[in-house]
Amino acid sequence: MPTHITEWLGNAYLDYNAITLGLDALAERVRSENFNAIVIVLRGGTFAGMHMSFLTGLPVYFIAYHRADSSVEWIGSAPNAQAKVLLCEDSAGKGTTLLNCRNFLRNAGYAVSTLVVCKVPGALVNPEYICIDWKNDDLQVLFPWNRYRINGESRTDDLPDHEYEHTAWDLDGVFLDDLKHDERDNDDLAGMLARRDEMPLGSYAPMVSPGDVIITSRPEIDRERTEKWLRKFRIDIPVVLREEGDVAENPEFRANWKGKKALELGYTHFVESSSEQALYLAARYPELRVTWYNQGNRILVNASKINKLG
Repeated sequence: MPTHITEWLGNAYLDYNAITLGLDALAERVRSENFNAIVIVLRGGTFAGMHMSFLTGLPVYFIAYHRADSSVEWIGSAPNAQAKVLLCEDSAGKGTTLLNCRNFLRNAGYAVSTLVVCKVPGALVNPEYICIDWKNDDLQVLFPWNRYRINGESRTDDLPDHEYEHTAWDLDGVFLDDLKHDERDNDDLAGMLARRDEMPLGSYAPMVSPGDVIITSRPEIDRERTEKWLRKFRIDIPVVLREEGDVAENPEFRANWKGKKALELGYTHFVESSSEQALYLAARYPELRVTWYNQGNRILVNASKINKLG
């Protein structure tokens, strides 16, 4: 199961719009410095470096950094000797990637300035160009290209990025039909739950993968009957249920609880059967890749909450 190595305190997710806006704002300054080339640190610096290349017309070159031995190498050709270059990376932090790459270029005789999408507290390098100077050290900064870092196991860097991506699934409406409002009888709760227990596996039920999980707003007191139903259809993944009182009946509260639980456990994707809850999930937790599961028809969801005026 995915995990967070330390207690999850939250993420600061920087989306493509915010990043692009920051780069656009720096473009005039970069053009005025008469650089000869952009050097991109693969892979984190790719988006920033390529975008800045379009904004400035500068040619791009690539270097790779190897954490195991702190070595740096050119991927392809190198700029002309003694060129003035702009080194691009996604972040300036407590790690040594940016520092060692800058030293590699300086030792080779280049005049080097650095550009990053985000600088975090305690950074070893103070870049000349910063899109976002992040001050809160309690939150993990995420970019669109490294959402997989939600899964704490990714810190080892042993696997391809996509293999750290795992899905949290809603239950009712995904694996079985959700009870319709007119089928819910609060005066006969036992009978209603018994009918749900006898429901068949939905024809649209998905195939799950090892490492996936079910996160449902069913209460913990329903665990035995829920796990019995899952075993009947050989759905062999863990299920997380809510404690009594954790979630109100309001769909927004349910969605917020599900998203928070998914991120606490290190899941990168959430599949939700309710379109309303899917919208709340996407708006509250943009770092999650949210899918509305409409009886097997999957629709990726992106949303933003509008603040009330006045």
